[in-house]
Amino acid sequence: MKKHVFTLVLAVILLTQVSFAQDKGSHLINYRFLGIDNYSPYAKNDTPGEYKLKFVKPTEAFENSTLGAEISYYYGINDFLAVGLPLRLGAIRTPDGDQITPSFRKEFFGSADLRGKLTLALNDKQWILPYLSTGVGGMYLNEGLDIQIPIELGLNFKVGPNSFISLATEYRLSTDEMKDSEIYTFTNHFVHSLGIGIRLGDVANTPPPPPPPVEEEVEAPPADADGDGIVDDEDDCPDVAGLAKFSGCPDTDGDDITDADDKCPEVAGIAAFDGCPDTDSDGVADNEDKCPSEAGPASNDGCPEPEVKDQDNDGVADEDDACPTTPGVAAFNGCPDTDGDGVADKNDKCPSSPGSKALGGCPDTDGDGVADKDDKCPSTKGLVSNKGCPEIKQQDQQTLNFATQGIEFETGSSTIRTSSYSILDQVASVMAKYPTHSLSISGYTDNVGADATNLALSQRRAKACYDYLVSKGVTPSRMSHAGYGEAYPIADNGTKEGRQKNRRVEFRIHLK
Repeated sequence: MKKHVFTLVLAVILLTQVSFAQDKGSHLINYRFLGIDNYSPYAKNDTPGEYKLKFVKPTEAFENSTLGAEISYYYGINDFLAVGLPLRLGAIRTPDGDQITPSFRKEFFGSADLRGKLTLALNDKQWILPYLSTGVGGMYLNEGLDIQIPIELGLNFKVGPNSFISLATEYRLSTDEMKDSEIYTFTNHFVHSLGIGIRLGDVANTPPPPPPPVEEEVEAPPADADGDGIVDDEDDCPDVAGLAKFSGCPDTDGDDITDADDKCPEVAGIAAFDGCPDTDSDGVADNEDKCPSEAGPASNDGCPEPEVKDQDNDGVADEDDACPTTPGVAAFNGCPDTDGDGVADKNDKCPSSPGSKALGGCPDTDGDGVADKDDKCPSTKGLVSNKGCPEIKQQDQQTLNFATQGIEFETGSSTIRTSSYSILDQVASVMAKYPTHSLSISGYTDNVGADATNLALSQRRAKACYDYLVSKGVTPSRMSHAGYGEAYPIADNGTKEGRQKNRRVEFRIHLK
């Protein structure tokens, strides 16, 4: 038995420091070693078959005790009250034989309780915390289950700010012992325990911070916001440092006129001009004098009367001449009109070629309302919307539309059938009528076959048409060709008629 007690004490010493306080909302885990005494509470009465409670010496209690272990969880409802669930495993001595001369046998048990625990905590500095715990529990032995009522008294000893060692004794009342039985399987008994408590979480009993020190009130000196030595109550300009002779207001330029009344506060002046100077002494203050360093009459804004100058000798005085160094005409404020079209050169988009005002002075040779410089067909009357070129005739557009579906190739090939030559000849004739236009040739296929194969075939067919038109005299730089395979269908590829429409070469004419 002494060996077991020594082992229990050594285990407690070796365990690391853990959390302590059972504050509101905290979680507490207890680990305890148990000494279970079923023998000491009972001794034989004088009357056979009856037993009574008997208290013995602690050394005798330990010698008659069996060992067990407990782990329990407690949740803090407030700073004093907690509820918990202790779980136990161990051995117990139970009566065996007759009631007059009882003997005992050792049996293993398991038990679980539901308890409430009341801790007497008077202040945060208290390091010994007595507590009372009770509730209801069940103990299971080989013979069955017994409902028991535990009553525990204990002490918690703080070993750190968040940890404690507990020492407790409890008495367990057995409901089975109350029955009328020959041999008591379950008995009232003592349980002595030693253990540690571990609190989980960050709850800590930290005292509130001390209140800030009360500062003694010291009478503040008179306010002087601008620091000019004149208190605010006597300062007419309390936010700007100034002079005592002006009641605290500034005179930046030192002309004895305060800045608030000085129209030129950073330049010394005279009172006649509200603090502004008159450098040339012509009676016009510098801030209103267009020639402050040359004397002149007020009627000429302080400038001397100018001499009439005409640098380009075009009869327009320089002061009225918009182009004083270039001879011009009075109608255009002295600016020239080189081509004589009634549009001054500075506004003339074609200053060397006579034109109309409507076109910014530029000519329109074919009279179609598009200036020659912007006209793609300057010698042929056309449409403004078509950049001055004539619109494609409906008949010629129909020829191109017919060619889109009319060109035929050998099956699976880019060889043009001879029956389609006449259609391409008509396309070449249309290109000859519109020398300022370009032609784009685009090849397409249906969706029969592999995508890559169809793409390559459409490119070869577009190139074949391009080569034929080049052979008919159409300038190569006026044409482009490309193939798009089965992309951009114009009909349903699910029908024979739709696939035939999708196998096409499109011809689109447009301006370069």
